[in-house]
Amino acid sequence: MYGKILPLLLAASASLFASETVVPSLIIGGGVGGGTAAIYLSRAHFQPLVIQGSNPGGALAQSESVENWPGALLVRGADLMDQIQAQAVASGAEYRNEEVVSVDFSKRPFTIVTRSVTHPQDLKTYRAASCVIATGSKPNFLGIEGEQEYWGRGVSNCAICDGSLYKDKRVGVVGGGDSAVLEALYLANIASEVDLFVRKDHFRASDETRIEALRAQSNVTIHFETELTEVLGVESGVTAVRLAQGKKVALDGLFLAIGSTPNTALFKGQVKLDEAGYIVVKEGQETSVPFVYALGDAIDPLFRQAVSAAGDGARAALAIQSKLSAQAPALIAAYRKVDLEKPLKQLASVIEVATRVQFEKELRSGELPVVVDFYATWCAPCKRIAARLESSAEQLKGKYKFLKVNVDEMGDLMKSYQIRAMPTVILFDKKGTLLEKKVGIEEIGDLLLHLEGAQ
Repeated sequence: MYGKILPLLLAASASLFASETVVPSLIIGGGVGGGTAAIYLSRAHFQPLVIQGSNPGGALAQSESVENWPGALLVRGADLMDQIQAQAVASGAEYRNEEVVSVDFSKRPFTIVTRSVTHPQDLKTYRAASCVIATGSKPNFLGIEGEQEYWGRGVSNCAICDGSLYKDKRVGVVGGGDSAVLEALYLANIASEVDLFVRKDHFRASDETRIEALRAQSNVTIHFETELTEVLGVESGVTAVRLAQGKKVALDGLFLAIGSTPNTALFKGQVKLDEAGYIVVKEGQETSVPFVYALGDAIDPLFRQAVSAAGDGARAALAIQSKLSAQAPALIAAYRKVDLEKPLKQLASVIEVATRVQFEKELRSGELPVVVDFYATWCAPCKRIAARLESSAEQLKGKYKFLKVNVDEMGDLMKSYQIRAMPTVILFDKKGTLLEKKVGIEEIGDLLLHLEGAQ
């Protein structure tokens, strides 16, 4: 079909492309599918631009153990994604810490507007000859009372991120699929007790080996045909959950593993979606709009595997290479002339605290209000917010003091301030009195914007 109209498209767009800087290919999403597309495109010298959003590495980066990646018996998801990104960058791809706020696929070159992850007020507009949608999916919620109230204070959807905060405590996991089994297995090695709540009378999980391993755990109790109706707690966090039968189960934390929804709302009205919101694609991963491609969890409600997303990424990249081959040299030459934005300079304005004594000294010096970042090296959101904190620390130098505390090395501080999720930032006044506690990237970002705006 496109063999007949491609020459016409290229000819019609040549004069338009010549008058402005156009990215040969822009990839929305930095997960395994987007990363694979970036590798293939960069090796073909297309210099793809990857907008990795607020979740670098995608869902795979949150997995502590990946055992089904070809060629690797066992690999951490974060390590695998670091390798994929490094390979893409080494071949010529560029990653940006931005997230897409709007797209216009009505005409080529396409228009994509982004905002900085670290400075949301900073907007940027790109023009792209081709686009790859690799936005993945987001976890679902139960929609019960107390779930949002205790979010970040005992309720979480990432055992890898927050599991270590529940050492020798009792936790619950909700779900009956593969992700729920994995979460429960992971937590069984940390918590004293794990209660797995399954709504049906059987597992939906497909990995029988893992199910058997879970059943063999002496500290895991599986509750079939069980629904939760309420999360209970006190100011410091979760204390229990209420079941539909009226029974209460005492818990220190609750982890949700109940599926996901595709991150495709941004593309409604731009490309064809099915009833569930997944993007409809044709051969070669092309959407209903020529030169726009989609892959991974954004199109796949069934398998949702890293390896299938990688295959999708390869197909999309090869399709782009084929359709843009005649046009690519001019696009790439024009793009190379652009003075690309330099990445945010790494600053050293945040003090790493190594001991309790140092923390107390810095906190109670009486010189300035203090912002403390409680983080962990294994926490992907912590890595995402780090540059934002560094930037704010530099901007607010002389007005606020910024500290960072590794919770794995200073567990006593974590317990003292009841840190229940990563990342957490606490604002203290000059006397060391706690003023505000913020959990998660959005809350922390809002706090930093408020502090900067008040100056």
